[in-house]
Amino acid sequence: MGNILFLIIDMQNGFINNFTEHLVEKIHDFQTGIADHVITVGTRYVNHEHTACYVFEGWKSCMAGSEEAEIVPELRGSMTRVFDKDKYSCWNEEMRQYLRDNNVEKVYFAGANTGCCVLHSAFDFYDDLVDCTVIEDLCGSTSGIKEHEEGISVLR
Repeated sequence: MGNILFLIIDMQNGFINNFTEHLVEKIHDFQTGIADHVITVGTRYVNHEHTACYVFEGWKSCMAGSEEAEIVPELRGSMTRVFDKDKYSCWNEEMRQYLRDNNVEKVYFAGANTGCCVLHSAFDFYDDLVDCTVIEDLCGSTSGIKEHEEGISVLR
């Protein structure tokens, strides 16, 4: 039987605001309850001058080396690994190999932002035939509840 992976997307200082701050405790509490049965990893969006967000949107937050780009302190120590990425999706050869090496058969997603990084990652995992589920109550959008709900609607 394979392992279960709990994948926490981009719970970074730069993505915490009044719409997402509640996620930190919810994810921590959820993770505490499953810790013995599940592998927990995270992702971290690292912005730089060659990302689409920087080039097309002029977005200069979460730059490489900044405090904004760091995982929130409450979740830092609970992840066995953090995968850096510079695009919405975290699905790449490194992640694919990690799933193979750890005999992962199911992935559960939590984190930010529902309509961007969570959605793109879930679609890419799904397209590559990875059984995955987004935990709606453990995701959110820095843009607000409406954007979160729209992302969940697309995911359904």
